[in-house]
Amino acid sequence: MRQRIGNLRAFDESEIKHIRHSEDTRTLRPGDIVETIVSICEWDADCVSLEMSESWRGEGDPLCDRALRDVFSSASSSVGKDLLRTLEEHTDSEAAQAFLDEVHQAPPAGILASDEEIALAQEFFLDNAIQIMQALLHYSLAGGFSSPRIVRTLEAVSYLVPHVRKGAEGSSAGDLSTILADISKESTDRTFSRLLETFQFVLDVMGCLVSARPVHPISQDLKDTHTRNVDYERSQDSDDIAYLMPGGEGWRSTVRVRLLHGVARWRVEERWAREGDPQAGVPVSQEHMAATLAAFSTAPIWCLNRLGMPPSSVHTSAYLALWRHVGFYLGVSPAILHRHFHSPHTADKFLATAALHLFSDDTSPPSEGGQRALRRGPTIPILVAVSDRAPLHNTLTYNIALTAHLLGPALATHLGLPPAPLRVRIRMHALLALQRAEVMFGVWCARAAWRAKRRTVLREGMARSVRWNLGQRRTTFRPRTGVREGEAGGGGELAAGVGEEEAIERDPARAKVLGRMWREVWVEMVAVCAVVGVSGLVLVYMVLRLVLTTML
Repeated sequence: MRQRIGNLRAFDESEIKHIRHSEDTRTLRPGDIVETIVSICEWDADCVSLEMSESWRGEGDPLCDRALRDVFSSASSSVGKDLLRTLEEHTDSEAAQAFLDEVHQAPPAGILASDEEIALAQEFFLDNAIQIMQALLHYSLAGGFSSPRIVRTLEAVSYLVPHVRKGAEGSSAGDLSTILADISKESTDRTFSRLLETFQFVLDVMGCLVSARPVHPISQDLKDTHTRNVDYERSQDSDDIAYLMPGGEGWRSTVRVRLLHGVARWRVEERWAREGDPQAGVPVSQEHMAATLAAFSTAPIWCLNRLGMPPSSVHTSAYLALWRHVGFYLGVSPAILHRHFHSPHTADKFLATAALHLFSDDTSPPSEGGQRALRRGPTIPILVAVSDRAPLHNTLTYNIALTAHLLGPALATHLGLPPAPLRVRIRMHALLALQRAEVMFGVWCARAAWRAKRRTVLREGMARSVRWNLGQRRTTFRPRTGVREGEAGGGGELAAGVGEEEAIERDPARAKVLGRMWREVWVEMVAVCAVVGVSGLVLVYMVLRLVLTTML
């Protein structure tokens, strides 16, 4: 079942225009009912036209690019460097200072999130954290990043997918077992590490910040060389919205990711030049950046609706407002943010129609297109990377089933995902029901103190879990080594010394406290549900007994 966008006018099935390629949108008129692989919507001025999409493909992030290319001699020279810190140290670079001046400005009105919106968005995220993180993994990354246009960039920088040598793109498709055989353990571990870094970024912008003592603290001399007043060991309360403003930890992570995108753009352009194969448009273009922002802000809302947990309009608007604010520092054009992210309705229309253009770049027949997407896209590498890992140790078959469920039949088929066995689907729905029950308990039955305790554990616990899985380090989003030609999946490792620089000390005492608090959360929930259940049974028994006594 496809996502239905907005309040559709009454229409007959014969009126639906089935759109598969961008070119088909040229004949659309306002009021047409359009069905794509992801949604059904009414075409109007809020939809992304082909002309608009094509114009965004030629736009990148020139301010970021100029700063990086003025400070570094090549993309490879940035490997292992803290990009933001390096730019801050280059006080003699006009391009670097121009970039820093820009990112130290507050977002303009209409993009700047309010204190209340950020607080509501944080609460909404924590209350639905399991579902939102599943949506980001299975829908946004495993599904959304399989767009042919995005895959070409991922392949060029060996991000989430093995590097594809020039001329190997048209290799014959294989079944799932063949694809799995080509995924090495080293490649899987790198993919998992990059996913964890992505999740750290999400947690940082959501205010899931916990204090951490570096194993190798930054020297005072190095701090003093910076032109900006930044506390590198700051520990901010998650309720302090300053974390998303210049100097805050959420802001720093966002700007670092923006710079990392700039390095990726540079690497792709270098590869195109080296191979003598220039492509149309700009890698990591405004189209890609805006679509990625929608995948992180709007797609989780779609997934919550699909899971039968529709959020309130207030929470949806607040969640979008936070990501719109983040999008400004990520380098998404303010014009795009103002026009397409100013309300949940316009954001829904944007994602639905932008996805149409991103996924329509494949002219293969449906069956061949699905095999190509399965073979070349990041879907299977991502799902392999997260399979059979703590705490649930879900199998690859389970993860494929969950991805297909969240994406919907049309997009799952388009990506070539194989159907899951019935027993796996039953287990999946049982686990989803259990996860939903916990959230519903917090809404309808729990005390405010229970909700606050659960939020505290999730806020700290998720951040600590990510750091532990990263090898007890907190990433500063440094560029990894580049693709090694002639070696399948080669490249993408951390530079020497980065692991030590980013290492943080363990805190087993606090971990033990959080474990106890999490047990208390579940014990109270189970106890209350048991009491309510027994009371309900007793009440039913008494009513039935009264009815039978009256009848007799």
